[in-house]
Order: sequence, then C-alpha cells, then structure tokens
Amino acid sequence: MLGHAAAALERIRNIGRRFRFGWSTEPSCRNPEQLAALLAGEAAFVVQKSTLEYCRARAGCSWTKLFETDELVTALRRARWTAFPVVLGDLAEAGQILLRRAGFEEAASAARLRPVVAGALRHHGEPEIPLDLDAAERTILDRLERAAQAPTRSVRAFGPATGRVIFELLPLKTDTRGDREVVQNQVAFLLCGAYARLEERVATAPLAEALLAEAVGGPAGFEPATRPL
Repeated sequence: MLGHAAAALERIRNIGRRFRFGWSTEPSCRNPEQLAALLAGEAAFVVQKSTLEYCRARAGCSWTKLFETDELVTALRRARWTAFPVVLGDLAEAGQILLRRAGFEEAASAARLRPVVAGALRHHGEPEIPLDLDAAERTILDRLERAAQAPTRSVRAFGPATGRVIFELLPLKTDTRGDREVVQNQVAFLLCGAYARLEERVATAPLAEALLAEAVGGPAGFEPATRPL
C-alpha cells in the first residue's frame, strides 16, 4: 500500500504542476545522457531527504546549531556519498523496469544500460570521500544483469534493504526498531515517488532506440558535472 500511495501521490502532483505551470506533457528524457542525469538527480534527492530529515528530527530544537558543527557536516557528507551508489542501484533497476514494462527488453539489458550507470555515478563530479566508482559500477551492472533474468519487481520492495543501509550510516540515530522502520518506510516512499517521476519524464521508445544505438562495452563518454551531491 505504501508504494502505491507514493506513486499515486506523485502522479497527482505531476498533473497539478502541469496545470499550474503549463508544463508540456511531452517526456523530456530521450537519450542515455539525459537518463543518467535524471537518475543521478533522483538518487541525490532520495539520499539527502532521507538522511537530513531524520537527523533534523532527532536533533530537535538544536538542529540549527548541530548542523553548523564540522563533525556533523562531515558525517552527513560521508553518509550521503556512501549511500548514493546504493540508491542509484535502486533507480537504475527502476529505469530498467520502466523499459521492460514498455516492451524494450534488449534496451533494458545491463550492457545497454552501462553508459547510463557510468554517467550517473560520475554526474556529481569527484566524490568528496574515498569511493570506488568502478566497483560501484560493477555492482550495479551485476544487479541489472540478475534483474533482467527475473520478472520485474515492485520498486517499493527496494526500500527495506536500502533503508537499512542508510539508517546504519546516519550520524544521529537511536538504534531502535521503530526508528529503523521509519527510515525504511521513508526510503520506500521516496523511491516510489522517483519511479512515478521517471514514468512522467522518460520517453521509452526514443530512449530505447538511443540505447540500442550505443556501442556496447565502449567508454561512457559523459562529462562529470560540478554540482555537489
């Protein structure tokens, strides 16, 4: 129910945005570079919202002072960067699911999505902590390879495992089952919202055509952005 509610809420919001701002209904994500940027942005959003909101709630009224301390700022930066490849793996599979459900199985293969994963991992520039992006890329591609051999999953199923990872990285936490479940539920909700936005923004047919035109196994060729995570 949680996943369906999150996706439905995001779709309602999308309709409201188009009505209010006159957004075009034409999906804007049509090639691997655009998908990489979209996944990187969504992953950063999920990571930042799930870490900062919990820590802010735990800090209570003193959160403004705490968030100015070097120790906490450094710990939060480490948590966000460490969690980013994990969440990106979830969203890479979400993009794969979207393509597969639209009937583009070949375009959704790990080999075809490799440039997207490579570009998304490096979209925010050089990590601010020691982070093996090549190893993270292999982990995500292995996951996509396994996922392609099985029926598509519900994105809400990703929340518990990723939520546990994020919870263990949090610098401010009480090690209780209730708090852990709060983070897990929030991550599941955020991932389902991200999937709904992918549905809204990804033009699956042009994207699949562009993915199939990519040279499999070659360099990704994406320029890293300078925007920080």
